[in-house]
Amino acid sequence: MYLSYEETKDIAYYMCDRTQRLTLPMLVNLLLDVSEKQSDSLERGEAYIRDRGLNWIILHYAFDIGRMPRLNERVYIETFATEYNKLFTYRTFIVRDSNRTELIKVETTFALLDSKKRKMARIPEDIVAPYKAEYSKRIRRNKKPDEVNSEEYNEKQYAVRYFDIDGNNHVNNSHYINWILDSLDSTFLLDHDITRGVITFNKEVSENQLVFSQSSIREEEGLNSDHIIKTEDTVHCSATFTWDKVKRRNMNGYDQ
Repeated sequence: MYLSYEETKDIAYYMCDRTQRLTLPMLVNLLLDVSEKQSDSLERGEAYIRDRGLNWIILHYAFDIGRMPRLNERVYIETFATEYNKLFTYRTFIVRDSNRTELIKVETTFALLDSKKRKMARIPEDIVAPYKAEYSKRIRRNKKPDEVNSEEYNEKQYAVRYFDIDGNNHVNNSHYINWILDSLDSTFLLDHDITRGVITFNKEVSENQLVFSQSSIREEEGLNSDHIIKTEDTVHCSATFTWDKVKRRNMNGYDQ
């Protein structure tokens, strides 16, 4: 049976957008903080992994969002590693409100990266054993994002800065998500909430590179946006989100 870990988080002002709701990039930061705390408690923290010449990378997110937590709301974030194979380990996150009602569920795929070779490494059993995840030879087929409409899309460009790079020497996940969502019109973001989403990471972005964030909107089994982060001809990250239109918001973005 997998080993579960939970922490309480209070949603602070800096974590929210103009609607006083937690942003998706900040949600990801909170989730990863909780998973890191579990690893520390099991003596499998960042220093332990780094001493092995390895670091964890995330290859895939799948979001199911009932609603985002609000400013000053207290939430409970539970996480557990469910399964692993020779290359990947799968971790679930569940966010609940003060009544223990589930708000958000996120499924993730992790892999280990060889710090010198910058290539994926096999997962040693002693690293994952404390999490009590089940071993399986099966490699899951994660849902892939849909393609951006190549004939009609929005595009913005960003220079990768020094402070975009984290301790693992690659761009932090939250920056990709900021680039992804920033390509959408602000009115669209104000009037819609994400209900589902998938993000796939394909290749690292390096410091001083120029990245392009492209997005397109389609109405197919709901309202969806498709995204890529690219440099020249290389796609580094792709995503698809499903959106619900918000009923009413005033000019400041707060629900009426």
